[in-house]
Amino acid sequence: MLLHINKNSSMVQRIEEDSNDIAIIAARLSNELGGWAQYKELAANNAARYETIMVQRFQHTLVALNDLVVAMRTRMTEKEESQWQNFCSSVLARES
Repeated sequence: MLLHINKNSSMVQRIEEDSNDIAIIAARLSNELGGWAQYKELAANNAARYETIMVQRFQHTLVALNDLVVAMRTRMTEKEESQWQNFCSSVLARES
């Protein structure tokens, strides 16, 4: 589910998913990653002032990433699902 927040009115609207929703979510993820990186850089110089917003932007980035993965998984073929499982196993193996 995609949400749009109007910054002027603070109204939250649900955006209906369409055939281009993956591109929309990917753009949102890119925006969140950029914001997180900016606040991370600011927090390096002034942690007390920027650490909270940096963590919030990181949380927003994770939500956008989750939305992207969910949108992709609903469209995967069996072969793509197999590749996805291999990818997940590889990522989790690096975490250990």
